[in-house]
Amino acid sequence: MKSPDPGRRVLLFSSIGHALMHLMTAFYAVIVLTLAIAWKLPAEDLLRLYAPASILLGVMSLPAGWASDRFGAPAMMVVMFAGLGLSSIACGLVPTGDTFALSLALCGIGAFGAIYHSVGIGWVIRTAREQGYAMGVNGLWGSAGLALYGIVPGVLITLASWRAAFIVPGIVCIAVGAVLFVEIRRGRIGDRPMPTTHGVTNGGRNFWRVFSVLSVTMALEGITWAAVMFGAALVFQQRLGDQIAWLRDSLTSWGFVTQAVLWVGLATSMIYIVSGVAQYAMGRRVIDRYPLKTTYVVASALQVGAMLALAMGNGYVALAGAIASAILSSAAGPVENILIARYTPSRYHGLGFGAKFVVALGASPIAILAIAWVQESTGSLELLFLGLAATSVVITLVALLLPGGRGQEVRSPAPQAAPAE
Repeated sequence: MKSPDPGRRVLLFSSIGHALMHLMTAFYAVIVLTLAIAWKLPAEDLLRLYAPASILLGVMSLPAGWASDRFGAPAMMVVMFAGLGLSSIACGLVPTGDTFALSLALCGIGAFGAIYHSVGIGWVIRTAREQGYAMGVNGLWGSAGLALYGIVPGVLITLASWRAAFIVPGIVCIAVGAVLFVEIRRGRIGDRPMPTTHGVTNGGRNFWRVFSVLSVTMALEGITWAAVMFGAALVFQQRLGDQIAWLRDSLTSWGFVTQAVLWVGLATSMIYIVSGVAQYAMGRRVIDRYPLKTTYVVASALQVGAMLALAMGNGYVALAGAIASAILSSAAGPVENILIARYTPSRYHGLGFGAKFVVALGASPIAILAIAWVQESTGSLELLFLGLAATSVVITLVALLLPGGRGQEVRSPAPQAAPAE
């Protein structure tokens, strides 16, 4: 009987990690709406508490990548699951009104959440038989996590409290980490070097050209991504307010009492449900078939329209713009990951991906602070998304400097299971 492909186990645990990381580094954007009422503080002031955590989410990517190169990707994934879970539980146990303690616990989420992208993405690409397909599956799980960041806290707050919205996902995260630890100890999960690719020479001049271009585009895209992730809930709360009120009143007449945050969360979740399915489809049908540069440039150019829809559209148009933006980011992200994996020597993959996400996620605090400032100054986020439309034009022009060509993977042996201890 043929033994299961170890690469599939890697893809499974990395994908679960992708979902939980995105859920737990984003759900504060929804929880904060209820927290503002419970603590009697402005939502924008509470949102600022996440800025240090978002800085750590980027900055800690580099040491996490170094640790992955030194101690191995499987071990670092266990650390991520355990740390992320404990930090989330700590958020749920913070005394009412203690903003310093909450900010500190959120920093734990940012620091341990930083491990995933430095470790899990490269782990999947190295062990995958079909890189585009694997990235599509992995991206689908990541989008599921982003979809759940609106649903999970909304449901848990409705059924219990904002504390449950932190604690329950934390317990799940710790449980998954425990299962992964057992699988590693049994020698069922391991790693392998990056397969070689025709027409691609990693390291040297090619690496610096790719990484220099991506450093600019990823930083600007990081701002756009975070602006949609953390700003969409505020946009929907304002522009879909009448529709949500009508829906709540209709359900109340039937005996179903719901909170507005639940419907804002569901609207936010629609963004990532649709984008996750799109990314899964694009993995094999686009990324494995068409030149990476072409895919990247087209996705960046189309972001202009998505940002204009968020800036100027009514509730439904803004929702469509947010969905389009997430779909386009779902096309661009895997291209960046595959380019970095192909042009970076395998022994430095952790550092390569760590450097990428220092740049990409390190830009997130700019978006969070910009959301708070623009919302406080103007009462809406229209000016923010108009500025991001112009930013998308810059990203497109810079992306044209990437090397062309697709490159075909040369098959390598299957990933090696970790030795049993």
